[in-house]
Amino acid sequence: MSLSSEQYAVAMGDLRRGIAQGQVGPAIQQFLGRLEVGKAGIQQWIQSAEDLLRNGSAVPAGLVLEAGLNRWATATTLRYLYGISLRLSGHVREAEQMFREVIAAEPSHADAPLALAFMLREQGRLDAACEIVLALWKRHQRTRMGDIRTLRFLQECQRYAVAEEISQAVLDAYPRDAELLAMTGEISLVLGRFGSARRRLRLSVELNPAIASAWLRLAHTHKFSRPDDPDLQLLREGQQRTDLGENAQLCAAFGLGKALDDLGERGEAAKVLRAANAQSRARFPWDGRGWQRFVEMQMRARVPLPLPVDERTVPVFVVGLPRSGTTLVASQLGRHPDVCNRSELNWISALAAQLGPAPPPGALGTAAHLYRMQLRQDDTPARCYVDKNPLNFRHLGHIAAMFPNARIIHCRRDLRDTGLSLWSQHFAHDDMNWAYDFADIAAYARGYQALMEHWRKVLPLRILELDYESLVANTAPSMSRLFTFLGLQAPPAVAAAEKPAREARDGIATASVWQARQGVYATSVARWKAYAPLLPEIEQLAL
Repeated sequence: MSLSSEQYAVAMGDLRRGIAQGQVGPAIQQFLGRLEVGKAGIQQWIQSAEDLLRNGSAVPAGLVLEAGLNRWATATTLRYLYGISLRLSGHVREAEQMFREVIAAEPSHADAPLALAFMLREQGRLDAACEIVLALWKRHQRTRMGDIRTLRFLQECQRYAVAEEISQAVLDAYPRDAELLAMTGEISLVLGRFGSARRRLRLSVELNPAIASAWLRLAHTHKFSRPDDPDLQLLREGQQRTDLGENAQLCAAFGLGKALDDLGERGEAAKVLRAANAQSRARFPWDGRGWQRFVEMQMRARVPLPLPVDERTVPVFVVGLPRSGTTLVASQLGRHPDVCNRSELNWISALAAQLGPAPPPGALGTAAHLYRMQLRQDDTPARCYVDKNPLNFRHLGHIAAMFPNARIIHCRRDLRDTGLSLWSQHFAHDDMNWAYDFADIAAYARGYQALMEHWRKVLPLRILELDYESLVANTAPSMSRLFTFLGLQAPPAVAAAEKPAREARDGIATASVWQARQGVYATSVARWKAYAPLLPEIEQLAL
């Protein structure tokens, strides 16, 4: 016997109204009484908990589940849902324990490991999260979607070496799956395994040329040195095909532009890239006025009072315009035994959006704690943690409040070189819609420069200015200056060489993936001069 669907609907409706009116306790007691009187079976208890969780009522769901577990103490579905309610209610330790108990009691349970893995990832415990997902992948019957889910999770955690370890097994099962070839090709590319990346990405393009990212990644697997390179012909064909879809055709065009630049065919490269950028700008319009309003708002806002300093961690933010040398700086810093390079994290902009211009101290503290967990993670601890997301320059006010002991390394570069490099890339991200036109790049750069000048005047943060041209011309003195700024001794050459590079495990997942592995070089200095006759509008960037 159980409640009829009509009786259940009435009971749930009354419960929701009670919750909405703030009468959670009495409403729950009435609802539980109806379940008891109606002799509801376990499925209706499960349904009621799922309905409450679906509607964002985690605490009431937890109360219902506690009562249900008093009747069915070993029911894994109830225990799993109880773990969900605990997690959503902020009781993460209890939630972790519940998920682990479910996994131990029912190893075939697929949802509990995933829920646990996502929760651990939120806490910055990425190694533990990836261990859970990898164990699930090994233990359960393999499926294509399961393989994609596992690879994607490992990528999102920046555990590319772990993802590469299972890539071949995935491809053995699906050797001609274009999507999986593109995914595993990108993983190899990020790790610097360019031969493997090239083979996988080329086959992906041949099998399904509509996968846009594969075109772009393929062009970055090597420096083109021969006009008869088969990948060059493939990119030419892709750039001219109208049946691929606009995004794939655009990616092929930007890839072709890169290949032509490698070959020194600057006239054709400029022509191809001009058309691709014009198409991108029409497709992804930039709100220049919105950017100006944002800059003005940041300059008017009062900087929140700083939180107490956490001496255990020194966050290091490498900021500036994209393509100004942030990847090179972060990579060089990461060679120090006391520095951990976390590459580009996307947390600061997300937290700043949630906090708003005048966050209360409690919210600021919670945000700082969340970000600090993403810095520290659960691997080898370090003194300094580097976040090289260049666009963090937009939120230095929030950074100063959350991390008063932070160090800011401001990367500067001749704007004409920066602009040309930006214009040559396809970012396909709303934050970068200004990069497809030199006038837009100039307008964005003016806002960036105004904002950095403002931060220097009003913030107590320690900010070091570093010119890209000086770094590549005088690398050792520049790095010594950086280490001194961070309060570190310059490492002996042996120590720097012996420290395992994080790139070996986590990879380099930026547009600089090829260049960043070629060491420090000066060939990109004044690169704009070769293009000035072909792109006279580049002179707009001589700010």
